[in-house]
Amino acid sequence: MEVPSTGGAAPRVYEEADEGFRALGLRGYRLELTSLGDADCRPAYREVLQEFLAGLPLDEATRTRARINPLRVLDDKRPEVRDRLADAPLLVDHLSPASADHHAAVKQHLDDLGVAYVENPRMVRGLDYYTRTTFEFVHDGLGAQSGIGGGGRYDGLMAELGGQELSGIGFGLGVDRTFLACQAEGLTPGPQRALDAYVVPLGEARLRAAVLATELRRAGIRTDLAYGGRGLKGAMKGADRSGAAFAIVIGERDLVAGVAQVKSMDTGEQTAIPLDDLSSHLIRQLKELHP
Repeated sequence: MEVPSTGGAAPRVYEEADEGFRALGLRGYRLELTSLGDADCRPAYREVLQEFLAGLPLDEATRTRARINPLRVLDDKRPEVRDRLADAPLLVDHLSPASADHHAAVKQHLDDLGVAYVENPRMVRGLDYYTRTTFEFVHDGLGAQSGIGGGGRYDGLMAELGGQELSGIGFGLGVDRTFLACQAEGLTPGPQRALDAYVVPLGEARLRAAVLATELRRAGIRTDLAYGGRGLKGAMKGADRSGAAFAIVIGERDLVAGVAQVKSMDTGEQTAIPLDDLSSHLIRQLKELHP
């Protein structure tokens, strides 16, 4: 899937992480997100924040941190420091128009995907290469070390490392904390079934395909999605490698007709199925394959 300039792959990363935690049975977590802006607004905000911090009665170590990286001061966990930071200026109130539009688009896509989130304007990621929207999955059953996964967008990092000028987004999973979260909820993660469906989007059907993949997962159908804007031939090779029982091809004409093309990866038979009946059709077909 190509990366739109205002939304990008970010919502799909959140949705996949959210579905992964849900597949384990976890329910007591939440997705927190904010925006760290970009090169057009962070320098000005840095000056505003440093000016605010200079007027606070902070210890010498914290003052030094404020001079080097004032954003990190906002992540201070000490109650007395947090009280003094209650009125600190927030970066989300100083975003450039481009960053503000990007953040709004990401939240709109999350709404479209049905992924619940909470805005946390005081969240600070630990690495300075993050730009624009950043996020963290938090589980309240773990005490102070509540993060079970998180990440964000990093425009310009590839170029800094000597590569091309490319955008990127990703997240890290806290495996140990995720297992602790499962224990806190009385869950025992078990082995996963093989992949059921592999969604192949074509043309402008990409966002609808992402929503469709979410709908299938929520119906209990283990689903993956072709990424990277590959053509039909390359995407179908991915479907074959995935081991999925069915490939779900959806293009612009299919959207107009309200159908998806369902192809059996075993027989090669392909049938147009109404989108409203897709989940139930696949469930019936999967039951026949695995009575």
